[in-house]
Amino acid sequence: MNLRTSDLAVCTETSEFSIRSYSDQGLLGPVPRAESSNYRTFDPRLIPQVYLLRALREMGFSFQQLTDFGQNRTPRLTREVFRHYSEQLSLEVSRLQSEHDMLESYLSFIEEGQSTTPGSIEVRQLPERRIFCSSLEKYSSKMNSTKRLRQAFGQIRLNGNAGCPLGFSYNDFFDFLEKSDQPSQLISFDPQGPDVRPAGEYLIGTESCYYGETGGLPRRMFEYALYNNIEFIGPAFTVYLLDAASVTGPEQYLLQVAVQIKRQE
Repeated sequence: MNLRTSDLAVCTETSEFSIRSYSDQGLLGPVPRAESSNYRTFDPRLIPQVYLLRALREMGFSFQQLTDFGQNRTPRLTREVFRHYSEQLSLEVSRLQSEHDMLESYLSFIEEGQSTTPGSIEVRQLPERRIFCSSLEKYSSKMNSTKRLRQAFGQIRLNGNAGCPLGFSYNDFFDFLEKSDQPSQLISFDPQGPDVRPAGEYLIGTESCYYGETGGLPRRMFEYALYNNIEFIGPAFTVYLLDAASVTGPEQYLLQVAVQIKRQE
């Protein structure tokens, strides 16, 4: 059963004007007309072809380019054209995936921040989280901290998603306790990152404070661990659940510190 122009337009979510234009340009092959009405009739197997032509239009093909393509198309030319636009789409897909990951990373922290009581300390399980680690080098080096930070962020920009939320890691909790201004690594919470914050049981603390500040959180977490017979067994990770991306004032910023633990017998 053949389709009228209006039927094909409905089936392919394309305008009748576009269908007639594709037909006039020869892009749908020979199109017979009904003897009784002289209306065009289309084989249903042309539906994928119309979707393809619509996609080419959305990718930037003009009607004139489609006409030229239709009049001169060969398997070789079609392959070259499709390969070119396939490569362009791959780049666009990669860009969109990167932006999607960035937003999802922010969303996860903001949602957690909204459900967290500032100043709280608790033990709970955390799932594995993909991250990108970039070394800040040893603070004993002669390079100033701004240059080290710029260099570390440059590594993330070149190899990861520079738009994802940033945090720091410390070799262990006691580095965070004693030298909270001297992290060992800059962390990008990039869902496509090659590194991980491992799944496990964590001691998690939060504090309302501005960038670079920790208030009394390190000491309170240490005292909590002593009181509850908790041993720190992994690096300490910091990130702002709420910051300039989601709130207007520094007093609303919410720092989270997570360090893997085990309970002592």
